[in-house]
Amino acid sequence: MLALVLMVLVTSAPAWPPPLALLAGAIRLLLPVEQFALLVLVAIASCGIVGWWSGGRLLMGLVWVAAAAYVVWRVPLPLTGYGAFLRGWAVTVGAAFGLVCLASPSRPFLSRGLAAIALAGGVTLVGFATRAVDGASASAAAEQMLSREYQQRLGAALDAWRSRSTSTTWREFSRRVPEAMDRANRLEAVLVALGEPVTASDAVGGSRAGPLVRLAPALLALESLAALALGWAAYHRLTRSRIGPPLGALRDLRFNDQCVWGLVVGITVLLLPTLVEWRTVGLNLLCFFGTLYALRGAGVLTWWVPDRIAGWALLALLVLVPILGPMWVLVTVLAITFSLGLGDTWRDFRAGAAPRRPSSP
Repeated sequence: MLALVLMVLVTSAPAWPPPLALLAGAIRLLLPVEQFALLVLVAIASCGIVGWWSGGRLLMGLVWVAAAAYVVWRVPLPLTGYGAFLRGWAVTVGAAFGLVCLASPSRPFLSRGLAAIALAGGVTLVGFATRAVDGASASAAAEQMLSREYQQRLGAALDAWRSRSTSTTWREFSRRVPEAMDRANRLEAVLVALGEPVTASDAVGGSRAGPLVRLAPALLALESLAALALGWAAYHRLTRSRIGPPLGALRDLRFNDQCVWGLVVGITVLLLPTLVEWRTVGLNLLCFFGTLYALRGAGVLTWWVPDRIAGWALLALLVLVPILGPMWVLVTVLAITFSLGLGDTWRDFRAGAAPRRPSSP
């Protein structure tokens, strides 16, 4: 239920009130597809078709497919540019997930999700390559499209925030609490630095996309994996037809240890000067697999930390946010969880030990 509420909140970020415009802008820049609920709906429809193929009810599958098709078609975006990309990616990742589920019915969800995203990514690259003009590469065409979309999102968020910051109420509040104004200005500067393209004076060889646009492939893969997981869980809650094992708890999260090579390749590409042209690929590999290992490390923590200690630790983090700032707290948590997740590859910290946190009934 909490995940569904978060899905609705994230999808409605463009409609958040002006006082939350900067936070909404950060969410919109971190999600290449800001219509997150659409990806979840397509995932449920894909599970419905797989469930019918596995002996479930045809009517249920048709209802979800019809609902997803209607929303994909009626989404208020043009059929070109980002609108075409959104529709194409949603349909492609849903179809790829369905095909992977049919081809490997015994595999766990994470293996299916990763395979589906890899397949959808390959198809999307081919699509961009066939539509590229003037000899541009597929990555350049995608980068230009996302750069325009990110600038539009950033501009909308900043306009909403500046309309709020010039109001009399905000000026009076900032006079009483000057730290709030400083933090808001710093967050605004961070959003501009992450979302806007690098100008020609700052980039060798002309302008280039902003940092989050360059990381869009990894962010899109992570977002799509989360949408597939939420769709998988929602489908199994809504129907009795089972198409695979249910999602496990975070403390049980494991994946193939060979994924460490994704980190190795990403770090190697970033460090070798002869591979400077592939650094964007290295950054995306590091972002994607680093996030997976951070989640694995969070699973190790939830396995070992009892509930009473976890509550106090969470409270301590909340207290440290206004003292150290959210960025330092986030970096610290990611460093700890990533280190635990990576170490769990060689030394299974959960082997032969019972979880300190009891299972949910």
